[in-house]
Formats: sequence, structure tokens, C-alpha cells
Amino acid sequence: MKEEGEGEGEGEGEGEGEGERESQWSNMPHDLLSIIANGLGVIDFLCFRCVCKDWYIASSKLSPEDASIGCDRWFLMYGEGSQCSLLGSEGKVYPINIPELDEATCLASFEGWMLLFKHASLFFFCPFSKAKIDLPHCPNLTEITNHVAVFSTVPTSQDCVVGVINRIDENKLEFYWLRRGNNQWATHSYIDHKLRSICAAIFYKGEFHFLDGFDGLVKFNAEENGKWNTFRVVTRSPDKAASDVLRYMVYKNGSEVRYVKKELGLEPHDAMSTCVTRITHSDLKYDIILRSERVQAETESKSRDLKGLWIQPKYFYVPPDQSW
Repeated sequence: MKEEGEGEGEGEGEGEGEGERESQWSNMPHDLLSIIANGLGVIDFLCFRCVCKDWYIASSKLSPEDASIGCDRWFLMYGEGSQCSLLGSEGKVYPINIPELDEATCLASFEGWMLLFKHASLFFFCPFSKAKIDLPHCPNLTEITNHVAVFSTVPTSQDCVVGVINRIDENKLEFYWLRRGNNQWATHSYIDHKLRSICAAIFYKGEFHFLDGFDGLVKFNAEENGKWNTFRVVTRSPDKAASDVLRYMVYKNGSEVRYVKKELGLEPHDAMSTCVTRITHSDLKYDIILRSERVQAETESKSRDLKGLWIQPKYFYVPPDQSW
């Protein structure tokens, strides 16, 4: 009997030890949980937030400056209701439900944020955190056709500037822009711009740059009373210094979109349109601009017109009272 009692005592001690370990793990300090969460990939991070209330609260304390989760560019496909597909850099496809993308069009992507147009409204949206920042209504922007957009930095920054441009015809550009903190959009037009199309845009050194698929460049400077300038982009020869060197590179990515279609299991008769994406690399001295593309369907039968964008997998926490 004594031996049995001792055995039971040992068993109870082991059970208490397991319980203590579980209690310690679930009650880890939030500061430590935040450090762990900040080191996770975006998919693991989203799973981390679903474990329990404490883990959700700890991960919610991450600020935009801390939440640099991932630096690769992923591809997000949408265009059929709220059901979307996310293609990771490792080639794995994640189904994801994003109601905000139903009937929406993404005009630009940068640092994990999307600039969306939906039902005559513009707003910033982070698909990984579901953070949303509404923009003031632009009365002249009621529908999207050949518009291209750009924003200077993340929309939580006080320095954020956003612009939307449309090539009305071969002679006229129409441009709307807004600085954070303002409620009224400024509107400017430019006649005789010489651009054959607009496939890329970037906010560079305080100016808006718009480029076509050839060598055309138009600059707009809001600080100089809406001054416009037209340039031709050339490759600098080794024996001649250029008057202005652009520290960004514009890439045509049609072949990559075709690869993405294959990885996502799309059919040859599916068309795909993408928006402008800006990728910043800390180890490079220039930014990469992935221009807007449209990959036509190989056949016209039962064609679907899908949308997609390159996006950096980053999580941004935005307070409930965050506004433009």
C-alpha cells in the first residue's frame, strides 16, 4: 500500500509540473510575445494571432515600424467576389477571403498597402491586417478606366501624398492629388504631354513621375504651382554625365504574370490585369517599379477578366481612430 501511495504521489507531481509548464507558456509576458510575433512570416503570424486572447493582444501592439514581416513580393489575385488567392514567394498558394476586394480595383501597391477604388470611393487597405483608411471623396473621380495611381509612403505617415492620373486622350492628362491631413483634392490638367500611355508612376524627390512603356516621362511638382515638365529617358553613356539620374528602375513583368497564372492554376482563356507596384530594398540604392500590365487571354472562349497585384507581405496595425 505504501508503494502504491508513493507511486500516486509521483504521478500527481508530474501532472502539476505539466500544468505549470502550460500555464507559463500561455501566460508569457506580452513584450516577449511581441518579439516572437515580429520574427514570424506573415502566414505564421496570422495563425499566431488566432491562438488565444493574450497572443492576439500582444501581436496587436506591433507598430507599423516594427511589423516588417517579410520583404519578398507575393502575388494577390482577385476579381471574383471576395474569394482571392495569395501566391507566396516559396510557390505555395493560400486561399484567402477579402470582402473589401469584391467589386474593387487596386490602383497601386507599396509596402504591404493597397490603394483601392470601389463604388466611387478611394481607400487604403492592408489585406494582412485588414487595416483600412478612408480617403476624402474626390467628386471628379466617379469611375476607373485607364487610371494609374501612386502614393509616396505608407498612409499612416504624416508625409503621405497620393495621386491619381488619367490619360484623357493623346493630348490631355487629368491629375488629382491629396496630401495627408487635407480634405480637398487638387485637380490639374496637362495639355500636349507626349505620353503614348501611362504604365508606371512614382513619387520621387518631392515630384510625381509618370512614365509610358517607351521613353516618355512627365513630372508634376505640386510645390511649384502645379508645374509640369516632359522628358525623354535615355541610357547614360560612359563618357557623358546625365543631367538627372533616376534612382529607380521600371520593370515590365508580363512574363512573370504568365508564370503566376500557371502557378495559380488559371486557364489560357483567363486574362489578367495588374497595377503599379513599388518595391523598396534596403540593400539597394534604388527602388524597383513593377509597371501595370495586362496579359491577354490566349483564347476568347469563356474568358475571365481577373485582377492581381504584387504586394509585400507586411502587417500593419492601425488604431481604430486612425483617419486621413
